[in-house]
Amino acid sequence: MDRLESLRSEEEERSESATAGVLLDQLQEVEQRLLAFGEALGGTADTVTDLPFTEEAGLDHMPEPLYVRHDTEMLNQVTSWLLQDQHIGLVSPYGTGKTAFREIVLRDLSKHEGFVITHLDNPRETTPRKLYQTVLTAAYAAGYSIDQRNYSQVRDGIPWATAEAKDAVHEIVRRVREDGKTLLLVVDEIEVLEADLLSPLQVAGDAGVRLFLTGTPEGKRRVAEIRGTLDSRLRYYEGIDPFSSDDVAEYAARSLAYFRGDPYEGQAPDLFTRAAIEDIHERTEGNPREVRIECRELFTRAAFVWYRTGQDISRIQITPELRHRRFGMGR
Repeated sequence: MDRLESLRSEEEERSESATAGVLLDQLQEVEQRLLAFGEALGGTADTVTDLPFTEEAGLDHMPEPLYVRHDTEMLNQVTSWLLQDQHIGLVSPYGTGKTAFREIVLRDLSKHEGFVITHLDNPRETTPRKLYQTVLTAAYAAGYSIDQRNYSQVRDGIPWATAEAKDAVHEIVRRVREDGKTLLLVVDEIEVLEADLLSPLQVAGDAGVRLFLTGTPEGKRRVAEIRGTLDSRLRYYEGIDPFSSDDVAEYAARSLAYFRGDPYEGQAPDLFTRAAIEDIHERTEGNPREVRIECRELFTRAAFVWYRTGQDISRIQITPELRHRRFGMGR
């Protein structure tokens, strides 16, 4: 309560002084209330992006692995294909955890001695030469090199001519494979790949690079229509399972535990009632991205209830009815 009273005192002082502007004042007040609520819950946040339910797949936030951990069938199948040296296609609708899984693949396999792993950034803007450069750069970072005397012009280790860059990929992959390792190229959002990039992808795959492509069902159809031979080389897993209501509860509990710096040991999400968890699951149909957004919205509403009512933090609970409370600034 000391933090709450201090916050109110600060806001009163600001209201008596000249304002920086309505929106700027509002931004500052909302931020301070959210941070104070987080502190009252037992966590520490420098900005609102440190609060629970704000994590993004590309960042190192604890709940991120939960986005796919619940789908053990998918994990088992994809793992077996990785071990079998297969080209893999992971296809699922938006918001189901593909990008989160991509980050897990990049993070975990980069620590595995049997893999040299890389990721194709900006697939919309990648050229064939950039694709080959991505493969070569990853191999160089892992300690491999090409014989530059075999190429007419080389800049920063990459042959200037696209045809020679392709030849360099063949050479470097051969060296990686001689060491019993797999060079894995991860490509996200295959639905937005330029059509002229599908042929170089197949060339890299035929050279021995293993491909891990992710995207929507539309992306799978597009690859099949434009480059059927590449499509035929891929082993597809279609449809990451949505969260069950228990998965929603685990996600909420993990996010809160991570924020507090506590281990997750199967505890319930103490801020949420079971009815709220069931309501979130029903409204989102278990889509992980939508679950995160719903939890974040309800967390924000709970912060304003706490501020307006002045109740002890232990009495604040997120219920389905909280969604219909007015979202005002007054107290």
